[in-house]
Amino acid sequence: MKKSKTINIDMMRKTPRKVPRLGPLAAAVAAITLTACSSKEEAIVVETVDDCVSKTTMTREQCDAAYKSALVEAERTAPKYRSRSQCEAEFGYSQCQSTRSGGMFMPFMAGYLVSQVMSNRGGYYGGTYNPVFHYQRPYSSHNNRIMTADGTVIGRAGQSSYRVGKSSFKPKPKVTRTVSRGGFGSVASAKSSWGGGKRSGGWGG
Repeated sequence: MKKSKTINIDMMRKTPRKVPRLGPLAAAVAAITLTACSSKEEAIVVETVDDCVSKTTMTREQCDAAYKSALVEAERTAPKYRSRSQCEAEFGYSQCQSTRSGGMFMPFMAGYLVSQVMSNRGGYYGGTYNPVFHYQRPYSSHNNRIMTADGTVIGRAGQSSYRVGKSSFKPKPKVTRTVSRGGFGSVASAKSSWGGGKRSGGWGG
């Protein structure tokens, strides 16, 4: 007798495996896990204390404290230039000011980031509201973009909300040296090409 005659062909055929369905509880857990793992979250840019009061659930006292905190962060972390003309070349005419210590120039704060999640809870995001700046260098691919102090682009100016990485809410390094002409846009381009900030900035500490 040949061995092939003893083989049960039906037993060797592949049968489709049944994929178990997720129950309601398991599906809910999976959805929460995916949400928690998301690298982006909703944020808005608040320009003034009144703007904060109207756009968020925070009290006027909280909005005032957030605005003052953002101003301090802007002074500490904003790109600094040797001359007003160098600063205005990237942020627009009359959009720059001298630093408190003098000798350098920085762009005016265009507003500060507020997490929608924390706004709905009426509280701070890590105790810090990061300032943002309006980049306005003509013919640049980043013209009319809103950026954080380290050159991270969060979107076009004037959007009602933004999807940003959670790192956008973290404190930025203190600036230790001035930026060369066109330097802010160059760092923004480098950060974009390296996946949004994996490469270190060009002027921070």
